[in-house]
Amino acid sequence: MYVSLTSRPDLAAAVNYFSQFQACPNDENWVHLRRILRYVKATLELGLVYQGGTDRPLLEVFTDADWASDIVDRRSVSGAVFKVFGATVSWMARKQATVSLSSTEAELVALCAAACHGQWLVRVLLDLGLSSNGPVPYHEDNQSTIKIVSNSKDPGRLKHIDVKYFYVRELVERGFIEIDYVPSEKQQADILTKGLPAPTFRKLRASLGLADCSV
Repeated sequence: MYVSLTSRPDLAAAVNYFSQFQACPNDENWVHLRRILRYVKATLELGLVYQGGTDRPLLEVFTDADWASDIVDRRSVSGAVFKVFGATVSWMARKQATVSLSSTEAELVALCAAACHGQWLVRVLLDLGLSSNGPVPYHEDNQSTIKIVSNSKDPGRLKHIDVKYFYVRELVERGFIEIDYVPSEKQQADILTKGLPAPTFRKLRASLGLADCSV
């Protein structure tokens, strides 16, 4: 848990999933946990690499959700990656508190959680003397979510989550954030929401800035 929160975002999805079985684990859980431990042992040299340069935005966010992924309670998983000048400084992998009725709703819940954390990061950067000249870009791969938060019309089908909807839309209207579309294969937060095929996992792991720190 400590490592997944501080230096290894590639472990966040697995730790988030298996932490729910701490009180009553079974043999199947232990088999999968041993597999995770073997992965950790084989990748001890991996760590986040921070490089100089200001050619990237001061702060940018990738946000994603895996809808109804838990077959036990059908709650979705939110994921978000926060980057400062292109370097990963924070991330989130968290099961949502309520059941989402659609993939769009799950994405909106994840976007709202990311926006709250992103606004906190903006204030931290201001305390450090760093401020962005424009809205913070949020990279989202769900077109419906982008249309909803960018459209001033009232979405009647989403009145049950209007607080989250209006909060994100207000941030967009006030110019604090902007929602950009990113293809699913380039959605870096995808690695924080679910298990992925090995090639995709390695590709997204590298995009987070995880590299061999032993050299």
